[in-house]
Amino acid sequence: MTHLNNFPLRKIYFNLKRYFRDSLMRNIKKCILLFLLLSSSNQLFAQYKNVFKLPFPQQYIAIDKIIDTLVIKESKFAKKKLELLELQARKTKSELILLNFKRSEIRYRYIRTIGNEKRPILNKLILDTERLIARVDEEKYPEIAALLHFQIGNSLDYQKYNYKEQFKHYLKAYELFKDIPLKQFPYRYYSQYAIALAYYRFEEYEKAIKLSNEIEYLFPKKDFNSILTVNLLGLSYLKLAKYDKAIHSFRWILKNREYALNPRAWKGISLCNLADVYVEVGKKNTAIRCLSQGIPILKEEAVHENLASSAIVLARIYIEQNNSIEAKRNIDIAIEANTKARTITNSYLINKVLYDYYQLKKDPKLELYYLQLSTLYKDSIDINTSITKRYKAEINFEKEKHFLVVEQIKTKIRNQRIFVFILVIFTVLVLIIIYVFFDRRRLKHKLEQQELLLTNKKISSELEQANIRLDEFIQSLMLKETGNLVSELVNDYNIYSEVDWIEFKNLFDQAHPRYLQSIKEKLPNISPAEIRFIAVYKLNFNTNEMAQVLNISPDAVRKSKKRLSLKIAQDLDQTFDQFINSVQ
Repeated sequence: MTHLNNFPLRKIYFNLKRYFRDSLMRNIKKCILLFLLLSSSNQLFAQYKNVFKLPFPQQYIAIDKIIDTLVIKESKFAKKKLELLELQARKTKSELILLNFKRSEIRYRYIRTIGNEKRPILNKLILDTERLIARVDEEKYPEIAALLHFQIGNSLDYQKYNYKEQFKHYLKAYELFKDIPLKQFPYRYYSQYAIALAYYRFEEYEKAIKLSNEIEYLFPKKDFNSILTVNLLGLSYLKLAKYDKAIHSFRWILKNREYALNPRAWKGISLCNLADVYVEVGKKNTAIRCLSQGIPILKEEAVHENLASSAIVLARIYIEQNNSIEAKRNIDIAIEANTKARTITNSYLINKVLYDYYQLKKDPKLELYYLQLSTLYKDSIDINTSITKRYKAEINFEKEKHFLVVEQIKTKIRNQRIFVFILVIFTVLVLIIIYVFFDRRRLKHKLEQQELLLTNKKISSELEQANIRLDEFIQSLMLKETGNLVSELVNDYNIYSEVDWIEFKNLFDQAHPRYLQSIKEKLPNISPAEIRFIAVYKLNFNTNEMAQVLNISPDAVRKSKKRLSLKIAQDLDQTFDQFINSVQ
């Protein structure tokens, strides 16, 4: 071992020894980690395998609990675990189990969608659910079909104000649930509540009460659904001016709020609902006491929609009592809450109470402003009001603002003339002429600026309406049934007739002036069909939507884009998207 006395050789020896020792430890750690992963995977695999051994309806409940866990606690690994679930479902070779898995997968996507307001995502979810429904035999699997119809109803409910289609799917689910025993399928409870709620939204309060009472009779065991149902009863009684019954319902919730998933939040809700009844019967002081207790709870529990509406009620009471300080404080609470809840109804009520507030403060300019805004929101609330009417209301609102500005300018001019006339009496004629000359020039310049501002606003409004009409026109083309399409097509893959194309082009040119002309100037050899393809692409549709508008397959859309990309790259040395975005 004397050769180890040589320092370089000794250093090499110890380095090799340390390397092999570290390498061994790394391999041991990897083996342990691999063992743990395999062990957890096997446990997970066994757990999911056992889920599909459960009988129905326990299997519905168990798999939905797994979905809830994946969304809340294990979102990072959800995709992998869903794949394991699907693998186990397929291994059973049971049509019912596989359909139930597909239903739960859609439910997972719906829960993940909540909070995302992008309409195409919800529309895709609804479309996928409808496709799954088409595969389900209702007589064989009524539970699956009912749950899927209920899922579509929930998705439409989240879009807001699409009550007609939502109601249709809830009714279908209700019809399917009616023949299924409660013990076999407890989901019936909430589906019937959804129907009652839909009746309430359609202002059919008697039907809402009848169905809610039926629910209470069918489901004597109280739980969080009982809170929802009794609350709906109270709201319906309030609408029908049956105040004693409404008070009884809301007091029952206050007493039994422990059944709710969030008892403290429901304490705030029921106190504020009671306050609404007391306002109607003229007991304003009692209403103030209820609201003063309920509003802080709603704020603490982040129940934004109820917080906004309750703060509005309290603000209105204070306005009637000429208490502008408390009124403004509650209006600010309502505005902050509605910024998070974003409901049209509360937006209307906030602008209406602001109109009353500035009436109290004797500010006619702001009074008129909020009156116009409240009118605008009121038109939006009516689900039967057409889009055209709503836009007409917006245009009228702009006109009113224009008239207000012009009147202010006229008043100012009138005052200036009086001032000039007084100066004529006390000053030399030459000085007055000079003053009038410069003063008139100043006023003329200001008028020109105001007219320019109004012209710009009008142009912006017209451009916005052009985009809206273009969107409506495209949607109308997408909704045409095949039997109504014009048989003579403009080219191989365009669904527009010449009349449709001319109308579309006029709307497109209004929304994007000279865009198509610039395309032709940069690409002189571009074909009419390619022009139409670029026009539809410019509207930011996805591949499937473009295929529907152009009446071609999604694959044809991709091929058309590829062909255009080659032409653009060859002629202009740009990518397709660079070219589309660069054209002005």
